[in-house]
Amino acid sequence: MNREALERYCGEVLRFRKALNLTSIKSEKEFMARFVEPSIALAQWMPEAGRLLDIGSGMGVPGIPLLIARPGLRGVLVERRKKRAEFLRHLVRVLRLDAEVYDADINVLPHLGVNVCVARAVTHIPDLLKMCGRHAAPGAIAVLPVPQSALPASEERWRFDASHSIKAGDEQKIHCYSYAS
Repeated sequence: MNREALERYCGEVLRFRKALNLTSIKSEKEFMARFVEPSIALAQWMPEAGRLLDIGSGMGVPGIPLLIARPGLRGVLVERRKKRAEFLRHLVRVLRLDAEVYDADINVLPHLGVNVCVARAVTHIPDLLKMCGRHAAPGAIAVLPVPQSALPASEERWRFDASHSIKAGDEQKIHCYSYAS
């Protein structure tokens, strides 16, 4: 794990947190525990290589920590808010990540051909799976943090594979889905 890159990421978020309304957290330790560690926990269900789509990237979670943890992944970060998308581009440059950033609504982008879909608190899981499905390559997976009480979602072309507990931050569990093209 590239600890230096993770610390640089945290530093950049905390530096711009007020100007871009990214987070109310002021401490690197708290930011790591609440956002970075749960994001990295998703990596255990990720492939080593491929295209990773993060819908609603905002301040970069879970996408940026995952790209640091899995340097073989190419990031596709989608954020509608222009200023936050510019911040994501800044992060990609300073962290030297292999990623492209779109400042657009995920529903209007052309097919992105991704292998992995992630998101954090964007919308209801069935709606999120529809968004992912528009951009999924054959055999893609979705790895999604969900509330502890969440039941597996049902969405055409997505098959629920497993639910996993994680011991990081305040995320309760992970649902994994696979895409049937």
